[in-house]
Amino acid sequence: MALIGLGLVVWPFFSASWILVVLFGSALIANGTVLLARGGTIGGILLIVAGVVAMAFTGATARALVSFAGFGMIAFGALWLAVGMKFARSRPSIGIVPGAVLVVGGVLALIWPGVALSIAAVVGGIVLTAVGVAVIWGASKPRRVDPGSATIII
Repeated sequence: MALIGLGLVVWPFFSASWILVVLFGSALIANGTVLLARGGTIGGILLIVAGVVAMAFTGATARALVSFAGFGMIAFGALWLAVGMKFARSRPSIGIVPGAVLVVGGVLALIWPGVALSIAAVVGGIVLTAVGVAVIWGASKPRRVDPGSATIII
């Protein structure tokens, strides 16, 4: 985890787009394989081919996925604004600010997909690095165990 996190921080666009596309392509291929096993010949073949094509065209696939996420953020932000304005009469900032941030983030992701993916990669990389270091530190720290409190099941 820590090494993947460092990779995301050091090479944000390359590693994030590669990880994103490999996960997406693998999911398509896995779903296609399951569909083939269940008798869905045409759908299974199409999913497998789509997964291979997605992995072959890393840049285009990453931009398409970021654009899809941008549209989703805009839609979710607009929904948040609509519902928030209706129910947050006493504190309108609760209904407006998160929705506005989502809409602005979605628009920025559509305008600059590479920057949006890089920012997400750096933030995710920092989190993964911290979690990885915490796991390594926790695993290497010696612990004292009270023999009376331990339960051994045979």
